Amino acid sequence: ANVTPELGSKVFFSPMLCSMLRRMFRISGLSLGTNIAHIIILVTMSLTQLMNRIAFGVTGAVAVGSSGFLFRDLADISQWVIHTDRDDVFWTFQYRHTLTALSVVSSAANSAIWYNTKCFPLPLWAAVNGTSLFLFFSGYVNPAFMMRPRNKNAVFVSNDKIFDLLKRDETVIVTQVGDSELPRAFPDSQVLRPHVVRAGTTKTGVPVTMTYCGLTHLGMAFETPPHKDGKDMELAPLTQLENNLVLVDRASGHIFGQQINGVDETRLLDTIAGTSQNVTKRRPTQEQLKVCHLLETELPKEVASWRMTLDNFVRTYPKGEVFINDYKMYKGIRKPITSLYDVFIDAIFETTVHLQATQKEPIFPTIQHVDDRLPPKELVWAFNVGNDYVAVTERFVRGSSPNGVHNLLVGGMPIVAAWDSVACSLGIWHRPSTDLIKDIVDIRGRVNGQKEPLERLSTVKNGAFWMVWANFFPQTRVNPEA
Repeated sequence: ANVTPELGSKVFFSPMLCSMLRRMFRISGLSLGTNIAHIIILVTMSLTQLMNRIAFGVTGAVAVGSSGFLFRDLADISQWVIHTDRDDVFWTFQYRHTLTALSVVSSAANSAIWYNTKCFPLPLWAAVNGTSLFLFFSGYVNPAFMMRPRNKNAVFVSNDKIFDLLKRDETVIVTQVGDSELPRAFPDSQVLRPHVVRAGTTKTGVPVTMTYCGLTHLGMAFETPPHKDGKDMELAPLTQLENNLVLVDRASGHIFGQQINGVDETRLLDTIAGTSQNVTKRRPTQEQLKVCHLLETELPKEVASWRMTLDNFVRTYPKGEVFINDYKMYKGIRKPITSLYDVFIDAIFETTVHLQATQKEPIFPTIQHVDDRLPPKELVWAFNVGNDYVAVTERFVRGSSPNGVHNLLVGGMPIVAAWDSVACSLGIWHRPSTDLIKDIVDIRGRVNGQKEPLERLSTVKNGAFWMVWANFFPQTRVNPEA
């Protein structure tokens, strides 16, 4: 215990420290070596505790941060408050499995550190890992389960049984695949959550897929032929951007992109050697598409569709069939948790599309181009021939002539828009010549009851919200004169 400043200096203690040690040792009554050992233990314990806290903080931050990327870019609901950049969304989708692994491993390490050290209070551990779990579930697990597509197991009900399930005034999107006398209807209420449904096959055996976006109020049918390697093209919902559905092709792993554009954006970006997905967010011109030499799976053909009520569909096509979302209509007691989940998600979706249809502003404030030529939520029948884009409203066509027909030229092609007052459906048809059509055109394309029908224009987007259409196609001519 007789430690002198000189001795202290030899063992690298300053005089002041030696004085403090001498006083402490005198109080403890222990030897110098024992006290130094105690000091080392105390310092080691403090450093260990500090390192544990640092490790807890780092693993917690990585877990929450990785899950946060998934939530921000893929959870969909996050866009109520966050304006996500397209590049961020597509980057996160590309590396979603890596981010998931990083989040899970970090959360596990964080929990192990807390369990072995108790370096922070239990509520803090619960907050960190609970937040990470919520963000992970919302961004990685929930989207695929919430929007389960029906590419292989779609359920169709015959018209003679449909009113046991649905109301007569439901609105439907109709398309004819294969047999022209057996069209299929896709009620907005039923196709809302799957977003993607296999509609059937063409007469030549090519699969046809119906895609739907409730935020745009738009159903679009595409031919979806197999890829060159034989894998079936399998579209599935990914998220929404600018109030329009973003699709992914599970077979190729490509981001198919905006439903309203109908172009494989991953392939398009590779073709033009682009570095940002913002370059591909608008559909290229016909000349640009020709240069890209895209395959049928990358630029699929649109299949003609039209709108009407379910009641009119059944009366017009008595042999038709109606798509039913099985996990909405056929909930079972054998899967009580899934059924309760579906009830909850159905309520969210139905509330969201109701607000989208009734409020002036979009439910997701991500529209980049505002066009006031029509009210934002006005329903338009929008179409194009080449680079010429046109949108007409039901009111405009019905008021154009006593028979509800309006002739126009689009991209140099003679077109007639016609309202069938019996089926209560608006159709856009090819005119066989430049001669004007003034007689009634019915829902089957027959002019004044003639047997030879007109051909429907396949690029028509029936009853889409004007604000979304104009956002993607601001060059559109609105209600043009003949």
